[in-house]
Amino acid sequence: MLPHLESIPVDVLSQIAFFTVASAPLTGLGAVLQLLLCSRNLHDALSLKSCPQLYARVFRSRFDLVAHLRRSRLPSPTTTNLALELQRRCAVLRRIRHRHVADHSILPDLWTIYLMLLESDGMNEYQLHSAGIAQYIRMLLKRCLGRQGALRDDTARALAISVACLVWSHKFITDMPPEERSQTLSELRPFVPSLHVNSGTRRCPLSLDGSYSRGPEIMPGACVGNNYRALVSSIYTREYTLTTPSLLSASIFLTFALKEAIALQVPKHLPQTQVVARPTEHDGPTIEDFFAITRRRTPLVADSGHQSSSREPFADRAGRKMRASRSLAHDEEFYRIAHRLGLPDDTWELRSCIGLLSGTWEGTYMTSPTSFCRCPSQKSDPTVLPDFVSRHPIQCRLEEHLCFTPCIPLPSVPQYGDFGESAFKHLFMNDCEGTANEFSDATGSSSKHRYELFRPTDSSENYRDPRHALDVVITGETPRRLEATWGAFIFFGRIRLSDGLVTLTRKPKYSGDEGRGTWIFEGYIHNRRSFVGRWRSFSVSERESLRGIFSLTKVDDPPSHYCRL
Repeated sequence: MLPHLESIPVDVLSQIAFFTVASAPLTGLGAVLQLLLCSRNLHDALSLKSCPQLYARVFRSRFDLVAHLRRSRLPSPTTTNLALELQRRCAVLRRIRHRHVADHSILPDLWTIYLMLLESDGMNEYQLHSAGIAQYIRMLLKRCLGRQGALRDDTARALAISVACLVWSHKFITDMPPEERSQTLSELRPFVPSLHVNSGTRRCPLSLDGSYSRGPEIMPGACVGNNYRALVSSIYTREYTLTTPSLLSASIFLTFALKEAIALQVPKHLPQTQVVARPTEHDGPTIEDFFAITRRRTPLVADSGHQSSSREPFADRAGRKMRASRSLAHDEEFYRIAHRLGLPDDTWELRSCIGLLSGTWEGTYMTSPTSFCRCPSQKSDPTVLPDFVSRHPIQCRLEEHLCFTPCIPLPSVPQYGDFGESAFKHLFMNDCEGTANEFSDATGSSSKHRYELFRPTDSSENYRDPRHALDVVITGETPRRLEATWGAFIFFGRIRLSDGLVTLTRKPKYSGDEGRGTWIFEGYIHNRRSFVGRWRSFSVSERESLRGIFSLTKVDDPPSHYCRL
């Protein structure tokens, strides 16, 4: 039989070898390797070096490639590059499947896994989940976090936490033993600093780039860009310098996902519904309102059906129908870490976050314990960071206003300036005809800057691509139907187009409510549906300001008749 196989043309042999593994896409290349071991002639004919087209074809049948081509704008990888990438990914999946962790391979394996998830249109996630990626990351986090963690590399920590955010589902988190969830939260806490740490605390808070801050306080602009860089040896055999994903942002995201496994306790003394509360002149939330909040959870990618083969069309930010692609939801995250991949600084992809904030957002915020609210008799361990003291709901409906040429945008913030403080300055808005508005800053300048209201469903001839915008101003308010329940506020802010940092200032809507304070929120959008970051209250004294973290989820707008209630 063997001489007959050796007499078959190479292209036919390649076809046979492909079909030996095509029927089992979740296995390795064992069937092909067995064929190669039959004889030296077969090995020479079908080896990776002699027949890279075979392995490139296997790669295309098992892994997603569209996202890489869309983002890089580079020629398609050669068959040799794809063959080598297949070999590398199979090795990573084998280590995941066998729960094999070696210190020298942790960092390159995490980069491979993270980029596979950001490029996934379904198949990459299918391969990773079938290999047991959720349990693997669960095991790996124990090596990366805590005092007993063997791996002290902040890049590996940031990657491991970011991967956990993408592969853990709410069911997976809920099924964790409560002790393990609590332990994971306590080990995440040093990477989610409270921004108000006593100078006696031994463990310093971390900045976004993972480096330790020397002072007891982190600078006010806590969500500034990540400047830490790590060289990735190969992406389809090409070398790129990638920015490590934000350790702070990923830790906040995972903290909320873990916290939400335990539902908020609903006060039993409250009225059941607003209908019951109105005759008694009760202001504030009801039991029904609290239940609505407890049902709202941070959306996780793993809950959205990574094994689904459906590709139903969806509407993009301009309301146009397009073919669904899971990887589109990760574009903003990818461009933040890939940092242009050698593309020009003004490339459109760096502005892909424009238009994502328009709509209704709901979520919760947590408050960090501060020295002035701690009981004087309470003794605290200086080596243990205290947990967040409460969880409260927050809602807002936001609109984006875009400035296009030839109009002049508001003054930009210096590269090393405090973007949050700059955006906090009052933006005065004067309504103009149509959808245009004029904004002016509080620097005393009399100049006014013309902006156009962004409409996600605009299909008119005057439509302009939002990626052409020079600047973005955000305005918003608490949905009217929720004002009596959770308080009435107005919002205004800006987007830093270089990395997608969003800063929002929240102020009381009505006079007489000034006691509610002015708060500044800073963070990033993840997966196009989550907005997470840190907040702080604006106060003359730093020691008197409140601080914490927040997580908002984009929700579908209610019917128009419901909004008028």
